[in-house]
Amino acid sequence: MALQEIDQLLKQAYKLTPSERLLLANRLIQGVRSDVNTSARKKRIRRKWRDAVGLLPYPALGIDAQIYISRSRNEDGLQRVRVIRDGR
Repeated sequence: MALQEIDQLLKQAYKLTPSERLLLANRLIQGVRSDVNTSARKKRIRRKWRDAVGLLPYPALGIDAQIYISRSRNEDGLQRVRVIRDGR
């Protein structure tokens, strides 16, 4: 829409009462929010974990997944113990 048309609309809007202008502004804002939410929803693609099946060759990172998780948890637990013990 051209700036001239917007200026014409504004001139018409200023002829309204303050409560009518507030209502107009509210409806314009709600319309824009609806448009933004709709376009954001269309762009957002929900992924599911099962979509990742088969993306990495077995064993990924050279070790079995359960071994990797167990090792990571143990390392995190040791780190927590050090932090608690040293007070840092």
